[in-house]
Amino acid sequence: MPRSGRSQLFLAMIVAAVVSLTSMTAGCGYRSLGASSPTGRDGEAQATVSVLALENDSPEPWLDRVVTDALRRELGMRGALRLEPDPRRADYVLRGRVLPLDLRSNSFSSFVVALEYQVTLALELELLRREGDVIRLPARALSESDVYLASPDVEVTRTNRLEALRHLSDVLATRVVDRVEWISAPRAGATSTPSGGGGAGG
Repeated sequence: MPRSGRSQLFLAMIVAAVVSLTSMTAGCGYRSLGASSPTGRDGEAQATVSVLALENDSPEPWLDRVVTDALRRELGMRGALRLEPDPRRADYVLRGRVLPLDLRSNSFSSFVVALEYQVTLALELELLRREGDVIRLPARALSESDVYLASPDVEVTRTNRLEALRHLSDVLATRVVDRVEWISAPRAGATSTPSGGGGAGG
């Protein structure tokens, strides 16, 4: 076969191989990562949420980190939402503060020593939309109380209080993310508000 004929045949084989590979790739469902938004378990686009580190007005220097971690952890468990580390790229940005703790003695022994304390954890949070408007989350959904036992050992008492505050952080994180999920849902599907609060505007 003349050299020109062999060259044309070789070129035709290359073109056929490229076309075949392209068809196989399309048939297997591959697509550009930049061509679509991440989707949740139901196939709907996920809203992205960034959680800024909370400010701390409580006497516990670590409580802001505990609550912030609880919010981020709860967001990471939701199929309709996706945690976004960069607030500049997020659809929503959650920010706010931990308010001063309300600490009360619940019961006393015959020696007038507190045996049980009640601690109330309250937050002040707002949600910033990418469009620029701000939604204040309702205060009544951002406060919860728990009890813990006192001990003659100060460190044991602090440990018991920490466990109570961790539990309260998880409870409030669930309520907050419930509301963020409702706010970010398509309007046609948002016919009712989640329990534990009023309207989105507070």
